[in-house]
Amino acid sequence: MSPTRLTRFVARYVPRSRFDGLCFGTPTNHHEKRKGHNVYHFRPGQIFGVVWWRRYPDDRQHRAVAIVQALARDQVGHELPGIHTAVAVHAIVDQHGPAGQDGAVDMLLDLIEDLKSGGQDPERLSPDYWTNAVHRILLHPALSDSMAAERIPCAT
Repeated sequence: MSPTRLTRFVARYVPRSRFDGLCFGTPTNHHEKRKGHNVYHFRPGQIFGVVWWRRYPDDRQHRAVAIVQALARDQVGHELPGIHTAVAVHAIVDQHGPAGQDGAVDMLLDLIEDLKSGGQDPERLSPDYWTNAVHRILLHPALSDSMAAERIPCAT
């Protein structure tokens, strides 16, 4: 039997220019590699959330959030920045511009914080929960409300 492959996420912080961080998840182990660099390891099957933020000249910004799942050695997934070994991506959103614009990243981060403050553990929610949550966020409430009002059936 081969040893378990752990998925490694390297969180980085560079003041005023870069932040790669863990939104949620309980790593199998964690250590600070050096100031501004934290390393987290996850076992196959563990779900965790990651945020990436970049600041560019002229105060331009880009942020992204992904909800991912660590995979076993024989599974195929997607490569993402700072995550070493491919992962299953259950949800991903991005947003240009600063926080507070009610964009997809803002809405997903708000949902994660609401779940935590309500006593729910985001990593224990199913992959389908995260996929459906992001679909609702990306469809925007106005579109979802108008579709519900018209009782448009979903295609199967």
